[in-house]
Order: sequence, then C-alpha cells, then structure tokens
Amino acid sequence: MLKNEINKIINNRLLIATQQKGAELTSIFSKDKNFEFLWQARAEVWSRHAPILFPIVGKLSQNKTLYQNEIYSQNQHGFARDLPFELTEIYADLLVFKLESSEFTKSQFPYDFCLFVEYQIIENSLIITYKIHNTDSKPIYYTIGAHPGFALPVHKLNEYVIEFEQKEELRRHLLSDGLFNGDTEIIGLDTNSIPLSTSLFDKDAIVFKHLKSSWVKLKHLHSNYEVKMSIAGWPYLGIWTKAGCEEFICLEPWQGLADTVGFTGDVSEKEGMRKLDVGAIESFSYTIEFAI
Repeated sequence: MLKNEINKIINNRLLIATQQKGAELTSIFSKDKNFEFLWQARAEVWSRHAPILFPIVGKLSQNKTLYQNEIYSQNQHGFARDLPFELTEIYADLLVFKLESSEFTKSQFPYDFCLFVEYQIIENSLIITYKIHNTDSKPIYYTIGAHPGFALPVHKLNEYVIEFEQKEELRRHLLSDGLFNGDTEIIGLDTNSIPLSTSLFDKDAIVFKHLKSSWVKLKHLHSNYEVKMSIAGWPYLGIWTKAGCEEFICLEPWQGLADTVGFTGDVSEKEGMRKLDVGAIESFSYTIEFAI
C-alpha cells in the first residue's frame, strides 16, 4: 500500500498540508479567518485537491504518444499525481518533494528525470515551484502544469467573477472529449473580467493561450473572498469546475496542452512541448495570495 504521510507548514496566517502521494496539496487553511481555501476532494464531486500534471498536461489522442518512433501509453495529466514523492526537506515554512524516474515511469515516458516540488509560505501567500532536471543522456520532451481547486464560500457561481490584470481578448479554445477540436469562442472582448456561471463549463474547461496579464483572480462579488494567482511565464491557463457544480473553481497554469483531435505526430511536433537538454534544469513558479 502507498505510504501517504501528511506534512504541514505553518505561519501566523496560513496552515498548509500536503500528502506524499503526488506531492499534492490537501489543505490551505486561513488561521485568522478559520476558512479552508482548498477544495476537500469530496469523492462524489471531484476526488482530488490540487494534482500536479506531469509529464503531460491534458489528454493524449487515444491516450498514446510517439516518442522517437515508439508508441507509449499515458493517461490524462500523466503519472506524477498518483506516485509517491520523497520528502527531502522540511522547515517551518518550506517543504520540498522529489520524484525520480523508475522502470514504471519509463514504461510510459522513456526518459530519466528528477522532478522537485517546493511549497513555501510567506504571510498570506503560497509559492509553488516545480524544477525538472534532465538526468538522461538525451534531450527530453515534457510538459507540466498545476490543477488546484479552490472552495467557494457561497455555492452560487453567478456571484463570482474571474478578473485579469489587463484587458484581454478572452478567446477560449474548445475541447471535444478532452482534445482540442480547433474551434474557438470569444467570451469577452477588451475586458478584464468574466462573470462566472454554470453554463460556461458545459463545454468543459475554459482554456486561454498567451494572455497578456501577469495575474488572474477569483473573486466573490459580495464578500472579501479572493484568490489571486500569478501566471507570468505560464503560456496557458485553464479554468474548470465539474459541469453543474457551484462548490469549487480550479485555476490552472500550464506549460503545455492536451492533444488536438487526430494528432499522431512525434511529441516534439506538438504545441506547447518543453525540450530540456541533457543535464539542464528548468524551473517554474507561481504564487497564490488569499483573502477572505
């Protein structure tokens, strides 16, 4: 059975809990307001809190991909979210986890790698950092992303908006059974906010590419509740909740994307793939600030 210890960091504002399975956040608790910001993985709605998406983001066409003329199978969002990470460092305000390649991972993703996940709290903010080290003898192709779900204090989606730092052409890229179908839809023009509603998610996640804004904010119109996420350096953003649900919203910064319908090319030809040279390390961070 998977060992799944809970590890915590704490300051005067926040208590953060994580589990070793997937190095996944399990709690973002406001001490002074006595409020849980993270979705609590109620199985009948959505059974995860904040999975890490690696080495793919989204879904593959037929759950398969081509690495150097060989076909490998991999489930949606990759394997990292379901594997045990090693806790390598723990301080009062910092946790560091590590996942290394194994025979199991290489059966789906034919590279040697080391993935580090760091959680650090400063006042009312949580900084999350992913570091990917290529320990193979050849370049590797991968993507990585985050999928945190935030609990809504009032279960009425039409009382919330998504705000952006700058005015945007908010063109969503549409999905069919988890794959991009090539169609787009403008849901906001020259605006810095989207009013939320359940109908927005009838077509699956809202996915934006290459926004100008360096941050995005989930905001309740009738209280001080806010979740502000930095997205500078993240070329893609997903916003999602389960169809018909009004209990949580996911804000998802991504470095890559799901396949397009019918894609059969080599992984190196796919939009959004990261190429990491031998011995190189790439690092990606985002910060979440909380208010209520």
